[in-house]
Amino acid sequence: MKIKEARAAYTAQLDILRRRQRELLKEKEAHETQAFGAAGNMSLGGDGSSGGVVFEVSEEYRKRAEELQEKIDRVKEQIEEHIKLRDEVIEAEVGIANAEVAKQQGEAMQDYGEEMAKCLEIARRIANGDRVPAQDEKKLMDFNMEVYMAAKNMAAMNMDKKHKDYETLWGEEEEKGESPDPMETAAESEINVEIPEIDLALDE
Repeated sequence: MKIKEARAAYTAQLDILRRRQRELLKEKEAHETQAFGAAGNMSLGGDGSSGGVVFEVSEEYRKRAEELQEKIDRVKEQIEEHIKLRDEVIEAEVGIANAEVAKQQGEAMQDYGEEMAKCLEIARRIANGDRVPAQDEKKLMDFNMEVYMAAKNMAAMNMDKKHKDYETLWGEEEEKGESPDPMETAAESEINVEIPEIDLALDE
């Protein structure tokens, strides 16, 4: 299963559980109102007071209240379980994304190092008065104009020496596409998780 699919599944089940939690809390509140309303309809003393009578709800009301509370507690447990599992998936997703970022940064640094080494070699060749392809000169100019100008000045002093002709150091360059988005890469990664079923008994 892909990480994005697991995250979506947990979120969908959390929505169901939270909706069921709201329904149960509402049902419990209505039940309590009904229970105390029934108790309030009991006959009072002649002066309208309770006369020290303690109102008691019936065993049926009490049993139903306990059942509702048990369901509410079970839903809460399932919500907490799903949040924990979803957070573990998100943590894995962020870890993969961070690893992808580090990989891309490492590749960029490696490319930069290779580019710099080639440009310094081009500068050395130019400084010796050797002939390099125009594209190599442009690469050096784009990389560092000061180094290019210094190499050109040195070349003027080495005009009377024997010169070499060099081919380009870059050859046919392949166009590099944009690096993939690290979060997209992470979301598409496979993860071994199970989506726990919702306790259907809660709807009984």
